[in-house]
Amino acid sequence: MIDIKLNSMAETPAPTKQEPLSRYADIDNVAKAEYVADILLSPAGLGEIRQGSAKHFYSDGAFNLIQLIFYILKQTGPAHVFLTSYSISEDSITSLQRKVEKGDIMDIRFIIDNRVRTMSPKPFALLANTFAGNYKCRSIHAKTALIYNDEWKITVIGSQNATKNPKLERGIIHTDPGIFNFDYGILTHEFDTGTT
Repeated sequence: MIDIKLNSMAETPAPTKQEPLSRYADIDNVAKAEYVADILLSPAGLGEIRQGSAKHFYSDGAFNLIQLIFYILKQTGPAHVFLTSYSISEDSITSLQRKVEKGDIMDIRFIIDNRVRTMSPKPFALLANTFAGNYKCRSIHAKTALIYNDEWKITVIGSQNATKNPKLERGIIHTDPGIFNFDYGILTHEFDTGTT
């Protein structure tokens, strides 16, 4: 384990070729980056999500935003989900529908980019039919997931869409209620003013 001071991260030397690359870091009051020998092959490689900490990661394309949400739900228990994505796949929509039917997701809302209607008409039609009244469209490129219940307020921010992600992807899982409240307020406004 290495200790990194947040205000001096630019001064931290990069790992040499002999050292394994760090794929995730748990950040609390004093940042800690754990070196992990293996690439994150699934969200489970992230370990436990803890209250009062942030988890930074690179997924190396091994999982998408939806798979990450499901991993977090295993730790939070049933929760509300509010997500934004530039695109979404049919697999993601049907997987989310099963989680709603099972009770793992208490309710769900989506903000999807306007272009999904024309670029991905089949997934868009499935989204509109499956989650009528729970999605809005607008010009958006943000990939965010809010996961919350009585005990948790989690914000996931990253480069991952709700589709297959065969590329190196970067993300942060925040458990800070202040960050959650900021995102929730902005996204609720965008949802309320979006179109269907």
